[in-house]
Amino acid sequence: MAKYIERLKEKVKIKKFDSNQPIGAWIFVVILNIVGFAGYFYLKVNNIQLGS
Repeated sequence: MAKYIERLKEKVKIKKFDSNQPIGAWIFVVILNIVGFAGYFYLKVNNIQLGS
């Protein structure tokens, strides 16, 4: 059981970000996801159906 917990901790551990990653692209992706989820919840709250 102890080995299982240790392996789980290793998988869940937050790794340091690579300094070569384009931070602007990541900010764009995060904002796009927030807008998408906000739109999804707006449609659900107002009972708007997009399909047939």
